[in-house]
Amino acid sequence: MTALSPYMSRDARYCADTFNGAVAAAALSAAWDLGLLDELAHSDSMDVRHFATRSNAHLGSLRAILAALASREIVVMDAERTTAARGPGFDEAFKNRGFFYWLTRGCGELFTDLTDLTLNEPRADRVMHRDSRAISVACRSIAQTFFDPPLRELIDGLPFGTVADLGCGSSDRIIMLAQQRPSIRAVGIDIAHGALAVSKEAVAEAELEDRITLIRDDVLSMSPRPEYEDIDLVTCFLMGHDFWPRDNCVRTLRRLREVFPNARNLILGDTCRSTQVRGSEMPMFTVGFETVHAVMDQYLPTFEEWTSVLEESGWTRADQRLIDLPAFSFIVRLTPA
Repeated sequence: MTALSPYMSRDARYCADTFNGAVAAAALSAAWDLGLLDELAHSDSMDVRHFATRSNAHLGSLRAILAALASREIVVMDAERTTAARGPGFDEAFKNRGFFYWLTRGCGELFTDLTDLTLNEPRADRVMHRDSRAISVACRSIAQTFFDPPLRELIDGLPFGTVADLGCGSSDRIIMLAQQRPSIRAVGIDIAHGALAVSKEAVAEAELEDRITLIRDDVLSMSPRPEYEDIDLVTCFLMGHDFWPRDNCVRTLRRLREVFPNARNLILGDTCRSTQVRGSEMPMFTVGFETVHAVMDQYLPTFEEWTSVLEESGWTRADQRLIDLPAFSFIVRLTPA
């Protein structure tokens, strides 16, 4: 009997790559959760059965995850699928793992329910659900890789004694700042229980409970409170688009002046709506980011819209950094006007 060897036309290959990429995205997130990515990041290769035994993982599922990654050359496997090693795409996939985790673990339910969330009648009865803990984990990786380096550059030499991070997520940002500057105190603010749970674990692991306070509060409707009075630096990353549309953004930015009366700097980092790019030219993350917010009926401003709203809201742009990935992203340092 002749061995089966599938022939694929160019169009079929394109569809296969699209399909395999969707499976590989979920597999990449699972591989990160299971420790596979870290294992491969520190080893030239791994014995699949040995890893399954150590991790108490189902061998067949583990091999399937690795095979999905191999379909995109993130890993390479031998014919019997007994060993796995880093493939030519591993380093880039490892660097960008937070985006895939955001997509498949954080927002997976939205994509599964995309039909009902698009039709008006069933949409009215559905709850828009995202996994706040998974999004917190994803954003921690994204921020550490792409936002923290320019942030450190931006605040180098900037004097501050107490920092508040709005939408703190995993609290990695204020942990980083507290470790760099032993004299400062920090407050992490988030509305999501899942994010605060991740924060609490991270702060405890860093042994910074005496210097970092976690508060559950809604950034979009905050009121002054004693814990906010001495804060002189406010940071807000990857949630500024929640301030919009425009009138809401102006009100929120003005309210921050009242809530943090002694803030001398507001550092805002976010991703904007794409402009002047379409179709196959779309960079990674942009399509997912814009689809999720369209489904949730959340307005995404462009960078030009952000620029136009600052003066009206009582802040002056003092410095900024533009970020290549996520595309259409920025960090801006604002001072009270």
